[in-house]
Amino acid sequence: MGTAMGDPDDLFDIYRKDHAAAALTGPTLAAALSDTVRRSLALIEELCADVTRALVQARYTTRLASAVTDRSSYVRLDRQSEGFRDYLRNWSHQRADRGTGGMHWEAQILVTDHRRTTKEIGIGIAFEWPGQSGEGQSGEGSLAFVEFWPTGAGVALPSDTRGFQRALVACIIKLEQAGELASVKSRG
Repeated sequence: MGTAMGDPDDLFDIYRKDHAAAALTGPTLAAALSDTVRRSLALIEELCADVTRALVQARYTTRLASAVTDRSSYVRLDRQSEGFRDYLRNWSHQRADRGTGGMHWEAQILVTDHRRTTKEIGIGIAFEWPGQSGEGQSGEGSLAFVEFWPTGAGVALPSDTRGFQRALVACIIKLEQAGELASVKSRG
């Protein structure tokens, strides 16, 4: 009367072995961590460009600022620089070697209105560990969780790109209501 799997404890053993085999380690994990940061920031840039296109009538532009800050060390870097690439390489190797480490960064989205007034919208970015999102290593899992500081709205990327765009627009409207930005057209 045995089962094909044997003792139920064997199932846990099988799971642990499968999980350990699938887990990224060493240089492979470091490369995946670095890729997660780059892909997340590139996606945020794309989404800002999408919002700019959608708000063309209001004449707003939105873009991710060049500077980002690693919250674990409070190092602020220009993400276009060679220094950023070097820092990211070391950052990802440290986390891969230790298996832990701060994954929270800060950035700003710059919003400019038709008067050329620019305001910053602060965001917090919590990067996901590769392969930990429950969707395998196909690249389709979560990259990051982004929190918009003015409203407290949070979205997971890449699964909630529409939520990201809505949250960004909500922050812009909040800045309008405070009189800090102005649309070309009133919303009457």
